[in-house]
Amino acid sequence: MTGKILDERYELIEKIGSGGMADVYKAKDILLDRIVAVKILHSSFAEDNDFIVRFRHEAQSAGKLSHPNIVGIYDVGCDGDVHYIVMEYVEGETLKQYIQNHPNIPIDTAVRIDIEIGYALEEAHANGIIHCDIKPHNVLLTKTGKVKVTDFGIARAINSSTVIDKQSILGSVHYLSPEQAAGDKITAKTDIYSLGIVLYEMLTHHLPFEGETAVSIALQHMQGDIPRPTKYNPAISPMLEECLLTALQRDPDKRYDTVSDFISELKIAQGFTTTIYKPASHDFTAMTRPIPQKAVRAHKVQKETKLTRFITNLPQKYIWIGMAVLFIICFAWAFFSFGNFWSSENITVPNVVGKPVEVAETTLKKLDLKVSVDEIASDDVPAGQVISQTPAAGTNVKARRIIHLTVSKGGSAMLIPDLKGLTLEQAKERLDKMGLTLGAVENGNDPDKPSDVIISQSPESGAKATKGTRVNIVINMKQKVHVPNVVGMTLADARNTLLSMKLSVGTISASDGTAADDSSAIIISQDPAGGESTSSNVVNLTIGKKKAQSKTGTVNISIPKGGNARQVEIYVTDDNGKHTAYSGKAAPGSTVSKDVSGTGSVHVQVVIDGSVVQDREL
Repeated sequence: MTGKILDERYELIEKIGSGGMADVYKAKDILLDRIVAVKILHSSFAEDNDFIVRFRHEAQSAGKLSHPNIVGIYDVGCDGDVHYIVMEYVEGETLKQYIQNHPNIPIDTAVRIDIEIGYALEEAHANGIIHCDIKPHNVLLTKTGKVKVTDFGIARAINSSTVIDKQSILGSVHYLSPEQAAGDKITAKTDIYSLGIVLYEMLTHHLPFEGETAVSIALQHMQGDIPRPTKYNPAISPMLEECLLTALQRDPDKRYDTVSDFISELKIAQGFTTTIYKPASHDFTAMTRPIPQKAVRAHKVQKETKLTRFITNLPQKYIWIGMAVLFIICFAWAFFSFGNFWSSENITVPNVVGKPVEVAETTLKKLDLKVSVDEIASDDVPAGQVISQTPAAGTNVKARRIIHLTVSKGGSAMLIPDLKGLTLEQAKERLDKMGLTLGAVENGNDPDKPSDVIISQSPESGAKATKGTRVNIVINMKQKVHVPNVVGMTLADARNTLLSMKLSVGTISASDGTAADDSSAIIISQDPAGGESTSSNVVNLTIGKKKAQSKTGTVNISIPKGGNARQVEIYVTDDNGKHTAYSGKAAPGSTVSKDVSGTGSVHVQVVIDGSVVQDREL
């Protein structure tokens, strides 16, 4: 459909994407003289009213939304049998492409991207819209790193009857919520689960569930246990891991109530504690303990009331028996919780105060001791460090005794952000927002990384810090290389010349109908020009055909005396073909003199009255 103009306004330039329901084209809005994206419903669905309704609902739903993290909808229309939606054109790549191209995404970057996706979902949920298909393929990253969520194609307004069709599971199966897979009613918590899967994939470069079929993967979402992300990426903090696993609970009631709650706790977990962020809505001291049940709903209260009346009416002896059983159960729990009393082995509790909680847990578990952890806020002890322990160090206990650790979750402390890959200005902005200070700026040289970006930092990302902490950086200042002049060379010779200078050929633009891979083509221009210096190590070339040399000369023909006038023709054949340079009558005894010219190989032929009298090269 490239080149087609829809409704005399939208000229389709090129196809840039395709989905199960529609194709996406880069197009020009002729009326407003701007580039847009046009989504066109597949022709196979054009006569299916259900699909057309769903397609138009995409525009109607997304058209309500106006947010910097959401791809804007401009127009919706139908040209003949072509149904289309006009959207904001975003130049960049999908998050899926970014993940594939970056196997080790910095934790800070992954969390930031997920938070920006969350901002888009906040706006959608506030307008009664669930996306239902959050996945990296539907998230665009601009060249400046801005996040844009697109494709509300299966989004629908929240209402009491919104249930996913069990015969047709919508959304991509790797990112599918358990309730979607089961065909149950969807809520905003559906998007929270999918948002958690996206973060999981960015942090670990793995998907929680894999399988040979979509059905097998969907069943895992409903029944399987998600592997802890630290299995693949040990650098993930315990707080961030628990935050992520909360979002990925199979039971929607055990997830965050809103995407805003999820965002708030992501910010705290990753050290984004500046005032521009909203505080978390609940206490993080519970993050390392079982997730508490939600408030009892009205119908459950009614059931519990009936149960209370039942217990009250029981005979007295059954109540006493029940209390005795309960006492035995509690005693057994206490008995085994505080150690293996069948064992004669005594273990001396080591001192783990002041150690990182991960180290403390490893030390204690190696001694066959159990560990429980409580977190409290502390401005004096860095986050993640053990403040106190019970029993105290030096105490003799039985094997498998529980050692209770009190761990700092920090106070005003924060985590150093990852600045690598940012420009100096971007780093300054990032540090200012977090209340940190830019320290020493040094120059480095890494030929494998872009120029003018940060290649190392001190302290490293993830290190604990307080407001005002100085962060030193090293900026990549690649050594500039002198560019040779290759204009006039063949493409093959130009490649070799550039290679000898440790330069590479970038884009090759062809002119005069020359093929871009024609090694015999002539270089007619280059960027950077010869004699300039560059740090990019890339030279862009423009090639064309070799210009043939132009030749000129004079043809003199003497006409014999006597007789009648003679017919004289002069023909010139060159690289451009054969043409007539002269044709006319000449009087007896006269002389015909004619200047001729040609390009390349030039051949001249003189004919008098139909007979060739001269045939030569010019």
